[in-house]
Amino acid sequence: MHPVDSIIVVVYFIAVVVVASLFSKSQQSLKDFLMGGRNIPWWAAALAGVATVTSAISYIGAVGLGFSTNFGFLQYRLAVPMAIAVICLIIMPFFFQLRLYSIYEYLEKRFSPMLRLLGSGLFLLFKCAFLAVGIYAPALVMSVLMGIDPLWIVLVTGVVTTGYTLLGGMKAVIWTDVPQLLIMMGGIFIVIFVAASRIDGGFGQVFALAGAHGKFDYVNWSADPTDTYTVWSGIIGGTFLIISQFGADQAEMQRFLSVNSLRRANWAFVTSLLVASLIGFLIFFEGAVLFAFYTQEGNTDIPTNEVFIRFVINELPIGVKGLMVSALFAASMSTISSVLNSMSTVFMADFHRRFSRGEGSVRVARGMTMLFGLVATALACLGGLLGNLLEASTTIINFFGGALVGVFLLGMLSKRAESGGAITGLVAGFVAVLATWLATSVSFMWYSAIGGITTLVVGELYSRLSGRRPRAEQLKLVLKVPRLVRRGR
Repeated sequence: MHPVDSIIVVVYFIAVVVVASLFSKSQQSLKDFLMGGRNIPWWAAALAGVATVTSAISYIGAVGLGFSTNFGFLQYRLAVPMAIAVICLIIMPFFFQLRLYSIYEYLEKRFSPMLRLLGSGLFLLFKCAFLAVGIYAPALVMSVLMGIDPLWIVLVTGVVTTGYTLLGGMKAVIWTDVPQLLIMMGGIFIVIFVAASRIDGGFGQVFALAGAHGKFDYVNWSADPTDTYTVWSGIIGGTFLIISQFGADQAEMQRFLSVNSLRRANWAFVTSLLVASLIGFLIFFEGAVLFAFYTQEGNTDIPTNEVFIRFVINELPIGVKGLMVSALFAASMSTISSVLNSMSTVFMADFHRRFSRGEGSVRVARGMTMLFGLVATALACLGGLLGNLLEASTTIINFFGGALVGVFLLGMLSKRAESGGAITGLVAGFVAVLATWLATSVSFMWYSAIGGITTLVVGELYSRLSGRRPRAEQLKLVLKVPRLVRRGR
């Protein structure tokens, strides 16, 4: 990589650390460190939410899928209206009104301490796996660009991001996420317009070539559950997937709970989800543009994880290449910082308070941020064992997320559900997904729905058969139909 590009990347890293350091002295309490004082502007929370889900995994993996397949992966976006209704009308009001640090605290209030610990532990487990993929993604590019072992890039990305996250807390996460998202967006448009400008006929030829090869195909009506991407897995599985990403995930929900009203929290969530959906289509379009470019070049036999990398290396001019690498790091670091902060929040609220019998301190929260960052970085060193990064990360989310969605909805919707039923349902949901993965060829896009529905059904049936009933104070945490009706007027 040219020295100019290297300087741009180094300046980016320095700027991120400087911005984070501006908030280091304001972290006087856990409320400041973990929740940003609950006075974050809703638009900043929304953009930070977009940056969290739009990671380097998307930057590399989604471009690769758009290049090698079509828009079929994005059929799960058909579930956006249903997911918005469930989160805005059911989930968000409970979380916001209870003023929770950790959303898993709801599980204790509604069911039992054991279920809270199970939900929190499951979240920490799957976020460590997810972070490993997110940290590994930029290493793919930098190792090729600079001829450096990916291990060193993994270590630098993980350590620097962990450092600025523990330095500035939630405010540092959000106020670095916002410019990082803008850098990411700029990078997407750079690749699209540079590639189109190198194609004879420009965008007209892009649509002709990509369209002729089915790159813009979107809808697949197949009812075969082994087909990876279909309308049915998109709507049914996608509903549970999106809810697990935004409504039952501390990393996302924590952004929305950091604002000062329920209305603004809902605005932040809806804006975040819609913008993230738009960016998803834009990145897949980027993959289709690169397909048209390499079709003209007579070379489309490129592994999916290398498409973006090859274009950056071979086609972008000096300076722009450095901006693109910075955009890639921005995509990765915004996700890593958000998830690390949420993991620390969950540990402090759900484990430290219980077992130390104290509120904890900013020092302890920073220590846990460092520990989780080091664990995730260590796991990222195994990133070479993964396939397409987007599919790998989506599989991880689907594998763990559905059962968590199921147990939250069980508590919020069922007046009969009690602790034993909820725990049994959660375990059954996870086992059902595990069995589906091991014994069948069912698409991973169904995993969230399988886990969520199994948890709901088993939890409800067990609760009814047990004969035990929730306590009066627990029933206050169940959705009342009149409230839903009034809210809809």
